[in-house]
Amino acid sequence: MSTMRIMDKFKPAQIGLLTALIVASFGQAACEQEPDEPLFEVLTGTKRCLIERITNEAYDEFQVRGVSHDGQWLSVGWTNGEDADGNPIRGSYRLNLVTGQKRELGEPINNVSSPSRDGLWLVGALYRPDETTDIYEYSLETGEAAVVAPDPAWDFLASYSPDGESILFNSYRSGNSEMYLYNRSTRTLRQLTDDGSYSAHGEFSPDGSQILFHRQVEEREDGRYDFDLYSYDLASGEEARLTATPYEESYGSWAPDGQGLAFSSDAEAQPGHAHLYVMDSEGSLTQLTEGDWRDGYAYWTRDGRYIYFNSDRSGNMAIYRISMEGFDCARAS
Repeated sequence: MSTMRIMDKFKPAQIGLLTALIVASFGQAACEQEPDEPLFEVLTGTKRCLIERITNEAYDEFQVRGVSHDGQWLSVGWTNGEDADGNPIRGSYRLNLVTGQKRELGEPINNVSSPSRDGLWLVGALYRPDETTDIYEYSLETGEAAVVAPDPAWDFLASYSPDGESILFNSYRSGNSEMYLYNRSTRTLRQLTDDGSYSAHGEFSPDGSQILFHRQVEEREDGRYDFDLYSYDLASGEEARLTATPYEESYGSWAPDGQGLAFSSDAEAQPGHAHLYVMDSEGSLTQLTEGDWRDGYAYWTRDGRYIYFNSDRSGNMAIYRISMEGFDCARAS
């Protein structure tokens, strides 16, 4: 089954029951975890899902598609208080997922970053005190860095294409948050979306032909926003809407074979709550997390073993991962 057939299955006319499926799935396959566990300690909940807490500091740490292709290390961004001028103190480091050792990166990448498939580069944003940002590439071999398509507007959430030829990122340079594609060889920039609303958090499909992203659809009666997941076909420029509920479906990630999705949803309709779901190519949903917290920024590793995510379940933002077996979580024996 091709990636495009997934898009066909997720057209709005075929997913009118998605809201009911999400609501009905609560309590059926959810994994309830205890917060504030030590680094790399395995957590199990009512369904005995295997979940590990990866970071354990008293300040916010987070990732966005930060796992290396070989699964050996993780790029982590952090914020810890403010400086004398009231500016957030930011930084980033690489975490060895085998040994637990950290390597601080420092500027010009002082936030989350994503690795290239070959493991030689990181791409991420430099956040400045004047609240401007630029995207930088950072060589892990030489420590040298270069700015990517600089502009006075805010640029953020960068990542590499599977073949390493392109960098996908968001920018406000058109006045709204839209997605852009930068060709590393020709140094040319292509604007992908032009909807006039907030389109963000793009991720390449495993074969590099599609981009998954979320878009703000409308404001809800409770003051929050309805986001839906979309795909963008790089060859044709066509978009397909993948979810169509009155809730927020956001921060999506492709399944390793391109035949499904992981994403965050606030279908419980409680302020500050959002949990992780996976959806296979037939539209079947499995809820992975629940509780009085917000889980988001899912990233499904290319080997299928884990879904990494950020959560405030410990009080501050930290990084966790769920062990996966296909489209369900692995469980303790």
